[in-house]
Amino acid sequence: MSERHLYRYTLDGFRPFNGVAQDQASKCKLGDVVELKPTRVRNGKFHRLYFAILKLISDNSEPHITADMALYLAKVGAGLGEWIVTPAGKELFCPGSISFAKMDQSAFDDFVKASIPPLVVRFMRGTAPDDLIKEAMEITQ
Repeated sequence: MSERHLYRYTLDGFRPFNGVAQDQASKCKLGDVVELKPTRVRNGKFHRLYFAILKLISDNSEPHITADMALYLAKVGAGLGEWIVTPAGKELFCPGSISFAKMDQSAFDDFVKASIPPLVVRFMRGTAPDDLIKEAMEITQ
């Protein structure tokens, strides 16, 4: 996979942030119109925090679920994916992706806000979602 063209927004407008963006910009002539797709780069620390939260849910779940199961159920609860019907008539959930390439930071924030509370309520009775997030933040620091 090639490196992404990253630009930083400054008071003077968008400026190349990495080498491939600089290479692209150097090939443009004054007055050229280019397309920039406005997508905020995902925060890797926040992404890792989310997986730390899933691990905490898994480690303290009743009944027990694995971290992979927690992620799957998070996607179901947040509606990230689609339901399909097999030829035999059975309904299955096909989860969507939370990869950096598929979801910008804003969409990931919305997903996290929608997915954590139902998991905590269902598998960690008596625990407040905010308390769990606070604990995960302390662990990942």
